[in-house]
Amino acid sequence: MPLRTARRMLTAAVVLLTMVILAACGGASEDADSSSTASAGQTRTVKVATLRQPHLFHPNFYERFVPAGTTIEVVPLANSTDIKNAVVSGSVDFGVTGITASIQGASRDEPVVVVASAADGGSGIVARPGINTVADLAGKRIGYVPGAAQDILLRLTLTAAGIDPDNDVDLVKVSFADMPDQLQRGDIDAFSGAEVGPSIALVDGAALVVRPYDTPMKKINIVMVTRQALIDSDPELVQQMVQAHAEATEYMKANPQEWAQAVIDKYGFSPEHLDLAIPNIELRWGMDDDYIAQARVLGEQNVILDQIAKEPDYETFFNTTFVGKVDL
Repeated sequence: MPLRTARRMLTAAVVLLTMVILAACGGASEDADSSSTASAGQTRTVKVATLRQPHLFHPNFYERFVPAGTTIEVVPLANSTDIKNAVVSGSVDFGVTGITASIQGASRDEPVVVVASAADGGSGIVARPGINTVADLAGKRIGYVPGAAQDILLRLTLTAAGIDPDNDVDLVKVSFADMPDQLQRGDIDAFSGAEVGPSIALVDGAALVVRPYDTPMKKINIVMVTRQALIDSDPELVQQMVQAHAEATEYMKANPQEWAQAVIDKYGFSPEHLDLAIPNIELRWGMDDDYIAQARVLGEQNVILDQIAKEPDYETFFNTTFVGKVDL
């Protein structure tokens, strides 16, 4: 056998033996390699929970704006409380969700933190034909979701018109998804709902009573949240995701038709409904003192309604550090 061939065979045998030994040592080496790859930022999957609604669609645009090697897994859940719970438990990394559920969690000292706003508005009080003003709602059956932002907006709007929400109307618990059907059937006379519910009802012939934003709570509605442990362990990731969220928000604002079509394609909504819903949504990502003051109104009202025992610590509930560093 030629010497060169013998050397090649010996080298191959050594390589094969090394592979066998490493395999016999088990998964520890593999786990270490995998961990180092993730820590080096070469590959990473970030889970973001949201709802199937147009004003919470931001995560579906995130992947355009995150660093190379980052994959976004969008996790649709049933309601804002489920999103908040998934964030707190670590099942997902971030959530785009209703602020009310997050306030309720934070009031119980759950480590949920708002790191950016997401959307204002997206609400409406609609009624069967013939009910055209807030004054007309007196004595009527009104669908609502207890403790939701739209519940608070309804109560503040009624009170401002001299109508006692607890005595002068009949509040009926109805899920957001069921509101248009119940109104159409006559089970309720009106509802205070979230998009696209009001727009569906309007297309079906309902009357718009009011966009209920003329209260101290104003339009505050949707936020981006994470948990304190992730902020502590990986602030760089949080900053990257808030940056992507801000860029996605600005992109959606600049391209409303693309945003609407993406919602239609993904969730099957009618274009006719989106034509009404999109103008009723005010996308945003920044937070300032006025924004936090609106949240305080929501927290105060939740205490009044016995939805929570105490207000959250707003100093820890809101973290404005990351939006303050956004570079657009």
